[in-house]
Amino acid sequence: MGREDSKRQIMDATYRALCKHGYSDLSIQRIADEFEKGKSLIYYHYNDKQDLMNSFLDHMMERMEEEDMLKTSRSAEEQFDSLLDKTLAIEDEEMWEFRKALMEIEAQTPHNKELAERFRKIDRVVKDKFEEVLAEMDIERPEAKAELLISTIDGIISRKMGHGTPKDLEKIKEDIKQTFT
Repeated sequence: MGREDSKRQIMDATYRALCKHGYSDLSIQRIADEFEKGKSLIYYHYNDKQDLMNSFLDHMMERMEEEDMLKTSRSAEEQFDSLLDKTLAIEDEEMWEFRKALMEIEAQTPHNKELAERFRKIDRVVKDKFEEVLAEMDIERPEAKAELLISTIDGIISRKMGHGTPKDLEKIKEDIKQTFT
């Protein structure tokens, strides 16, 4: 197994462990349980949980940026719909659990400059994607609408985090589409 392959597998294991346990109950051991190669290989690549989380967020942002390059010939409306599914975590229960874990990690940003910087970058990538799609849809003031849209989504996720499910968000998604398009 090559170095990059090991790291990718660790990132995949981190994702699965976050979905199962959330951030507050995440440990290197729980990631290792998902990795099935043992903690020693994780520690070979990462100093501690924080180092691993920084790398995980970088990995996640790279994947988000790569999605732009893989853009298909879908219409702007279909792209908007897909972005809403991803940001609202409507796709499936696992994605919902992951979104909740991300929110837990983001709650650490007032006390952790490295995490804060990574979440600023992720936020910029998401905002840019919404701006681009809204502009393609000929929506007026796409920059302002993208900012408002992201703030709305973050608020919705925050409100639904403790007691909501992906299914609860379907109606909200339709309301957002009517409001912003």
